[in-house]
Amino acid sequence: MTQLRIHRRKARQSGHEILEFALVAVLFIPLFMGSFVVGMNLIRSNQANHVVRDVANMYIHGADFSDKSMQAIAQRLATGMGLQVGSGTGNAADNLGNAGRGILWVSKIMWVGGTLEANCQGALPAACTNANKFVFLERIRFGNGTLETEHPSSLGHPSAANRNTYGVITDNLITNAATQVPEPYQTQLKNLWQVTNAAVGRVPLTDGQIAYVAEGYFKSPDLSLGSVQGSGVFSRWFY
Repeated sequence: MTQLRIHRRKARQSGHEILEFALVAVLFIPLFMGSFVVGMNLIRSNQANHVVRDVANMYIHGADFSDKSMQAIAQRLATGMGLQVGSGTGNAADNLGNAGRGILWVSKIMWVGGTLEANCQGALPAACTNANKFVFLERIRFGNGTLETEHPSSLGHPSAANRNTYGVITDNLITNAATQVPEPYQTQLKNLWQVTNAAVGRVPLTDGQIAYVAEGYFKSPDLSLGSVQGSGVFSRWFY
């Protein structure tokens, strides 16, 4: 009799496991997919960080990234990240007409001190338009230029004239406002560098002090699973 009751109960419960699994799957499968995408994007972020750091390290040691052969080296450093720079030789400071999933910016910027500092005094204080401003000395960009609209450089882009093949700014750095790092990036840089923090020994940059900056953005469409979309990753290094 007991065996019969157990059999009848099991018959009534038949299929419950499938329903329970389906209900649990509705919750946990998207959670699993999201965890996978976020985890893989974290790995991609670490890769981007290494690429941009290596580019910045080479840049401060004299590498000319307007040279397409140096851009090709950056592309090899970014293997698996989707950076493309095309083929050819020579110099191209704005090599942006490429496909791929990456873009790199390298910049040399300088802090111009107040009107009593040497740079302004040399240009006559009354003409020192760029007093207490960061200005571009050099700007080079390569990769997929369409990604600039998705994630622009954290420094903006100068409107000043430059030697297009090398990226060197040719306008007057002290008196021409077009050489300035534009807003809101100018204020962001000031908040980052023109501050004093005795706890870590930080002091503001001085008149004429130069910083080298490398930035990179890499889109991650290959990390998308259905409605769970992998975002791009960005990295920036100062030297």
